[in-house]
Amino acid sequence: MLEYEYLTLYMEHSCAKLVSLVKANWFGASFLVQSLMVLLACQHSAWALGLVNAQPLRPVHGHLIVTKGRQGSSKNYTEIRFLPGTKGRLSARLHPANGKRTAWKKAADKMIFLPQNYISHLKTINIAPGVVYKSFKGPLTINVLDIDTKESPVKIHPILANNSFNALEDISRQAKDSHALAAVNANYFKKNGTPLGTLIIDGEWVAGPIYDRVSLGVTKSGSILVDRVKLVGRLETSNTEVPNIWINNVNQPRRTGSRLVAYTRRWGSHVHLPYEGCLVAIDATGKVIDKNTQTIEIPLDGYVLTDSKGGAVSKLAIGDLTKLAWQAKPNDWDEVEQAVSGGPLLIKNGKLFVDLKDEKFCSDWSGGQIKARTAAGVTANQHLLLATIEGPHTLWDLAKFLHGMGAVDALNLDGGGSTAMFVSGNTVTKSKRPLASSIGIFFSDTVTSLENNSICSYVPHSNDLCNFTQLDPAAPKSKADI
Repeated sequence: MLEYEYLTLYMEHSCAKLVSLVKANWFGASFLVQSLMVLLACQHSAWALGLVNAQPLRPVHGHLIVTKGRQGSSKNYTEIRFLPGTKGRLSARLHPANGKRTAWKKAADKMIFLPQNYISHLKTINIAPGVVYKSFKGPLTINVLDIDTKESPVKIHPILANNSFNALEDISRQAKDSHALAAVNANYFKKNGTPLGTLIIDGEWVAGPIYDRVSLGVTKSGSILVDRVKLVGRLETSNTEVPNIWINNVNQPRRTGSRLVAYTRRWGSHVHLPYEGCLVAIDATGKVIDKNTQTIEIPLDGYVLTDSKGGAVSKLAIGDLTKLAWQAKPNDWDEVEQAVSGGPLLIKNGKLFVDLKDEKFCSDWSGGQIKARTAAGVTANQHLLLATIEGPHTLWDLAKFLHGMGAVDALNLDGGGSTAMFVSGNTVTKSKRPLASSIGIFFSDTVTSLENNSICSYVPHSNDLCNFTQLDPAAPKSKADI
C-alpha cells in the first residue's frame, strides 16, 4: 500500500508530502522512488502501473498563436511541463539529510501548470448583481472577478494610494478606505508611489503612457477598451521664437523615453531634476510665471514643463502666454473616463498576441519563474474579467486562460509580488508589497463620493483633448498624426 500512497501523492502534485513520505521510509522505498522518478521524467501515463484508471489527457487548445505577423501552432502538453534546460529528466539520487536541494526540488522549480485546464473547476459566488467571483485552489490558486458591465449597477474606477504620487498602500486598505466592493492591483509603479503608464481618473489623465503600452479603458458609455495608447500635447505660445512646442508626456519619469514632460500637482508640490535642465511653471491662465534649472514649485491648477538645458522650453520667458491641447490615440480614447495600464498585450481581436518586444518587456517575463500574475480582459458581450493566478505558469498560459474564459482582448497587469485581489471584505490574493494603484469595483453612489475627493489638477482633461489637424490644418502631419 505504500506504493499506492506514493503514486496518489504524485498524481495530486503533492510534492512536499511525497518528499516527506520518502524521507520517512527512505531505505525501504529506494527502488520505488527511482521508478517514480523515471516515470515523472518521461511523463508516462499513471495507469502504466495499473494502480489507477486511465484518464484521457486534455490538450491545450490548438488555436493559432499570432505574434509579429507570424503564426505557429501551439503544442499539446501533459499537465506538468518542464521548462527549457531540464532536458525532460531527473536524477534518481536524492539527498534527504545533507541539507542540499534535492533533485526533486530542483525539478519542481521547473514545473509549470496550465491554468486553462482548470476553467471548468472554478467555483462561483454572486457577490452583487452582475458581479460573479470565481475561484480554484489546487496546483494553482486562481481568482477571477466577472463583471457584466452592461447589466450590473457597479462602476469601474481606479484607486490611488494617495491623490499625489508619494505613497504606497496595501490593497485591502485601498479598497476599504474607498468603500470598494472588490479590487485588483493595476499599474506598474516606482517604489516612491509613482504609477507607471496610463492612468485616467474621471476624465483626468493622471499619468500618461510609457512606451505606448497597452491600457484598459472605460468610456463614458461604460464600454471597455483594450488598446496600446499614445498621448501627445501641443503648446501654442505668444513667443515668436517658439510658437509651437510638442510635449511628450504627463506625470511620468523623464527616463522612460520622454524628453519634454508636463507635471501637475498629482506629481507633488515640486519638480526636481537631478541635473541642470530647464523648468518652466505655467499657471491656470496659461501664463509663464517662473523658470529654474533644477527645482521649481508646481502652481496650483497649473503645471510645470521640463526640458533639456537648451531645449525649446528654455526659450520661453516669464510673462509669455500659452495654450495647451492634447491628442490621444486611438481616436476613441477621447471618450475614456477611467483607465489603468500594464503590459504586455495578451489577446487582440480574439487572437493570442503576447506583445513583449514592441512594449519593451524582457522576453524572460513570459517564463514560469514568475509565480504570480494579474490580468484583465473583456469578452465580446462586454464582461470585464479581472484575474489573479498564483503558482508556476507562463504568460502564454495566462493568455490562454483568459481566452478560454471568453476574452477577445486582454492585457497583463503588474504581477509578481504586486499581485493582489480583494473581494467583499477579504483579501483573497495577498500581495508581498504595498501598491500605488488598483482597479476598484464600486456601487454608483460610492463612486460619486470618490469624484468629489479629487484634487485640483489642470492638465490634461477629457475636454483638453482634440484633433490637432482641426486646430491648424498646416500642422506637420508627422507630429499630429501620432
